[in-house]
Amino acid sequence: MTANHAQSARRPSLSDELVSSDFMALASHMTDCQRSRGRFFTLRTRLESLHAITAPRLVTTGAALVVCSLGLVGLGLLTMA
Repeated sequence: MTANHAQSARRPSLSDELVSSDFMALASHMTDCQRSRGRFFTLRTRLESLHAITAPRLVTTGAALVVCSLGLVGLGLLTMA
């Protein structure tokens, strides 16, 4: 057996290294996905959806909240009078 042949027999081929690295990346991703589905998963997804809806309309959403809160305060003052 030549030295060159023995060296190539010990070293894995490039395709084996790519498959191994892809497998490790997939295993890591699957572990992260499993870990992310905890008991607050539904709440987190609802909050992310709400954030996706309101983030582009931040000023409009803030103005709507201010108007609604002022309306509730005004309604409360009217009922006390």
